[in-house]
Amino acid sequence: MKEKYEVTRRKFLQSASLLVMAGALNVKNVAAASKNRTKFKVLDEKDCFDIGSKGQEIIQKAYDLGYLYEDKHKGCARCTVAALQDAIDFLPADKGLFRTASCLDGGATPTKMANCGAFTGSGMVIGWLCGTERFGDNSLSHELIHKVHKRFEEEHGSVICKKVRESADGKCPEVVGMAAKWTAEILLKQFAQYE
Repeated sequence: MKEKYEVTRRKFLQSASLLVMAGALNVKNVAAASKNRTKFKVLDEKDCFDIGSKGQEIIQKAYDLGYLYEDKHKGCARCTVAALQDAIDFLPADKGLFRTASCLDGGATPTKMANCGAFTGSGMVIGWLCGTERFGDNSLSHELIHKVHKRFEEEHGSVICKKVRESADGKCPEVVGMAAKWTAEILLKQFAQYE
């Protein structure tokens, strides 16, 4: 009986030590994951950033990077997100936001009969910057994406991928560059009082 007790006790201790080690690994993984998360306060109408005299430079950089990223890497939604993250100092380069945009290019459908990915990427950035935490007032984010929508309508007559492509003669790098530019202009006007 004593021998059976020792075997059971040994198995219990081995199992317990494995659980402790797994728990420690999990704590390390949670700590690593939380390190990779960008701490950011959602912006509202009162937030304002000083960009000095760099407004035009930021807007041009957004266009240039959008064009370059789409031309080199493809994926209009993620390229729009990346261009805006890399051009606008007050927009942290959140890896999760970029990763989320990875499947939304080409209207996110094989038919391309949904929103242009560049428009969608613009909306993702706007929503991330000034959307709501959990079912709060989302009027500012709607106001800003409607301004991007207006620019698409003026330039392409639509935000539908297939129609935007036709209007742009299939030149998606130009579409992404312009979407990043328009969004940068709108964000700088709202959050940096840039005219």
